[in-house]
Amino acid sequence: MYRDLQQRLAAAVRRLRQQRDWTQEEAAHRSGMTVRVYQRVEGEEVNLTLTTIARIAEGFEVDPVELFKVAKNR
Repeated sequence: MYRDLQQRLAAAVRRLRQQRDWTQEEAAHRSGMTVRVYQRVEGEEVNLTLTTIARIAEGFEVDPVELFKVAKNR
């Protein structure tokens, strides 16, 4: 279950960033984190805290639930 949630979150963050045509640097800045931490999120390399998930949701201006929805093309 943990890996599935991690994969969903990474895919959603990548998708949202690409839809907005943002660089990873821009997404990291808007989410209040370093670029390296942001890259680790997209790369499924980090176990995120609720605080970090909230920062990402705020940065992308989405409900945190959106970060865990299964992509339609899955």
